[in-house]
Amino acid sequence: MARPRRDLKGERPELSPLELEVMDVVWELGECSSADVIRAFKVSRDLADTTIRTVLGKIREKGYLEPVPTTERGLRIRPVIPKSAVAKRSMKGVISKLFDGSPRQAILHLLKDEQLTAGDLEAIRMLIEESDRGGGQHGNE
Repeated sequence: MARPRRDLKGERPELSPLELEVMDVVWELGECSSADVIRAFKVSRDLADTTIRTVLGKIREKGYLEPVPTTERGLRIRPVIPKSAVAKRSMKGVISKLFDGSPRQAILHLLKDEQLTAGDLEAIRMLIEESDRGGGQHGNE
């Protein structure tokens, strides 16, 4: 089997929006077959089975999925990279590209432009307080 493609920093290539949608299903299912992914994916979006299988193949080539040894007839796959790692990398990219590398600016944008509920704001306050108690460092952005 071919080795997963890597960029110059040794990281896997980023996932396209459609690949992320399909990976979301795989992360939700855990170990699964392509038929499982197709069934689950079609609940939210109607794509041809062959399209979903092609996308799964591309995701596997990028190194986000691995085959699972099985005695079954079909191939089973599982995620290699946790969703949290992809989310962290994606957030860093968005902050770098859209907010000049400033997490503070990104947070201010979300607080200003998004419809946050009182519960959302309370949860954010609790996270800030927890960070303060834990001695988290706050940059001067």
